[in-house]
Amino acid sequence: MKGPGQSMRLTLIHPCVGRWAGDQKYIRSWQMEPLAPAVIAGLTPAGVDIRFYDDRLEEIPFDQETDLVAISIETYTARRADQIATEYRQRGVPVVMGGFHATLCPDEVSLYADAVIIGEAEGQWETVLDDAKHHTLQRIYRQDQRPNLSQTRLDRSIFAGKRYLPITLIEAGRGCHFRCEFCAVQSYFGATQTRRPIEHILEEVEQT
Repeated sequence: MKGPGQSMRLTLIHPCVGRWAGDQKYIRSWQMEPLAPAVIAGLTPAGVDIRFYDDRLEEIPFDQETDLVAISIETYTARRADQIATEYRQRGVPVVMGGFHATLCPDEVSLYADAVIIGEAEGQWETVLDDAKHHTLQRIYRQDQRPNLSQTRLDRSIFAGKRYLPITLIEAGRGCHFRCEFCAVQSYFGATQTRRPIEHILEEVEQT
């Protein structure tokens, strides 16, 4: 439990495709940096103690004390994400899930999470953190319109000390104007696209 005056402890998890108990099969040292946790870290206010674990690269320390766990999931990582969430919830730690799979299948994801974010985190994340701090997490968080991506500033400091490929991914926008029937991006964004301010993109390029 958190002591008096101690800052909130947030654990961000990027799940791998899957792993049996004690299995090292999916641990690699050649993955690219995942953008979703860096976006969440960038949206997190100062004063929150952030820890990040990439399930593809390292073991998750489930017994390390934390106040909230956040997991962004795709359909192909959903089963592993459910396993991770269950481990934390069995220890009494609340779990919030977001991402495409959570957005498209919130009823399924809510079976394994204390809170589900439907849609993009911008405009919702600070509310989630505040609710978690006051032990008033809602089951579902949803916003009616697409957020302005001018508030999206990635915090890549969470990648320090991890062995990623020397390739930097930069998000210029979200969504797609095409209507491919098989695509989860199209299913949510509906052939629309929002873009980050060009000056933010250029700044990020210069910093990486």
